[in-house]
Amino acid sequence: MRNLCREKKGVFDVMCGANITDTIAEAIALSAKRNRPVAFEFNGVIVTVCSDSNPEFIYRDWSRALNGYIDKNIGPYPNPVLTDEEKASDARIEAKNESRRQKIHAKYEAEAKVKREAVEAKLTNTPAMELADETGWQQFKDKNQDGYGGAVVTYSERWARLMQSEMANGKKLEDVAETTSSEANLEG
Repeated sequence: MRNLCREKKGVFDVMCGANITDTIAEAIALSAKRNRPVAFEFNGVIVTVCSDSNPEFIYRDWSRALNGYIDKNIGPYPNPVLTDEEKASDARIEAKNESRRQKIHAKYEAEAKVKREAVEAKLTNTPAMELADETGWQQFKDKNQDGYGGAVVTYSERWARLMQSEMANGKKLEDVAETTSSEANLEG
């Protein structure tokens, strides 16, 4: 077994890093070997399969349960075709989920904007980053021109300037490194 590990009270745990389709296939094979249903928990959903369960329908209902469309216990024999009522219910729930996601995203964006503006205001009168090795820093910047690398460079400069500002006010590096790291992290 690669994905399923110890069984407790009739439900197998799943190894970290496992994916759902491989775990379903493994559980179906184990069910055939043991000649009994096999249950496992994956992301809060209890999945039960038998040797003749259809893995596509199991996956479909696992996904539906994960999204809150149906109960968190699925299988071993989901209906092959969803009824119009089930489809409509799924669509209503998905619309609510999407509305909730948009509200959370808007709140996150508003909080991020406030944080960004506060950090930018703090840095307005802060001098440029002090460097011990300007050539090495320039080489690092030159090698990090892509989106991710560029964000690392921007973050690093911002963090250094915030630390320098705090240290210029008499604080010790070890006292400011963690808080300024969090403060400088505007890109996530």
